[in-house]
Amino acid sequence: MEILESYLGQTTLVILAFIGLITIILKPISLLISISTTWKTWWSNFLEQRAKNSKFKSLKKKAIANKIESTVNSTVFELQKELPKSWGKKMHLKWVNKGNLKRLKDGQSILRIEPSDRQDYNVINGVYYYFNETLFPETFEVVPKRVLNALSINLSHRTINNKVPYLNKTFENTIMEREIQQDGEILKFIEPFKDLDHRGFLTGAMIREIDEVAEKIRHKQLRNTFEDEIFKMCEHMTEFASKLPRAPDHLWYYKNHTHTYKFLLARNPGKMKVYIYLKRAQEAFDDEVQRLYVFGKNEDFKFTQKLIRRIDSDTGFKHLETFDLDRDFSTNKNGIGAIFVRE
Repeated sequence: MEILESYLGQTTLVILAFIGLITIILKPISLLISISTTWKTWWSNFLEQRAKNSKFKSLKKKAIANKIESTVNSTVFELQKELPKSWGKKMHLKWVNKGNLKRLKDGQSILRIEPSDRQDYNVINGVYYYFNETLFPETFEVVPKRVLNALSINLSHRTINNKVPYLNKTFENTIMEREIQQDGEILKFIEPFKDLDHRGFLTGAMIREIDEVAEKIRHKQLRNTFEDEIFKMCEHMTEFASKLPRAPDHLWYYKNHTHTYKFLLARNPGKMKVYIYLKRAQEAFDDEVQRLYVFGKNEDFKFTQKLIRRIDSDTGFKHLETFDLDRDFSTNKNGIGAIFVRE
């Protein structure tokens, strides 16, 4: 019996020793397997990221090779002459791996865009986001998003149609359609904005009035109903433009919640002398109009410039700026405009 117990004890020790030996041998193998799995995962992620980076670099090179930045800059250059002087700035693109679009702040000129393998998308995205990110640099937070998007659509649509018309349909089917689907109410601004732009009033007066009112109501309760006020101004300008050249007297003048503005259209220089328009400008000043807009045709360019100088020197109005227009109030290409303010 003692011999049997001794034998079993020895056998147990041998078995335990064997198990220990196997454990020692398998432990580094298990560790190696674990390391191998981790390595494979890391390597897979590395290759995937490298592929993404490679594709990004390839797309970036294509975009640069196709001069996307210069194309976008050339399409917006002429329209910058219509916008308030403080707004105009040249664009520089920064190509990023992920859509990291951020609102451009004053003094910045870099627009971040994720490159597409379709160069037409790079162009229309660049144009649209340029306007969407740079309009109303000082009052962006106050201007309703729907209004900003509608303006960006109209200005982009017009610019693309003028400079790269073969991308017009692409723009309509992508960016324009996307914005409409996301906000159907935007249509109440898109169509009248287009009509105003066709007569030079969108960039000539509408944008400037939105910016001016936005600054004045920034910290007032009127900010809550700003979109309604913009729509009313839009209705007024649309009705005024549609009834030219014989718009009724009451449509030449408008009073919103913060100030008044009036239009003065320079025309027929052979029949009407400068002093007649100058008299109308002085009457507007005497009636305490705060903002006077003067618009002229391309064919009357010199006459309108002369009138602008005389209003500045011979009335109480202060000349704020003179600007170009894509179309004049008769829908002809190229017009001139100016704005005067009552100090």
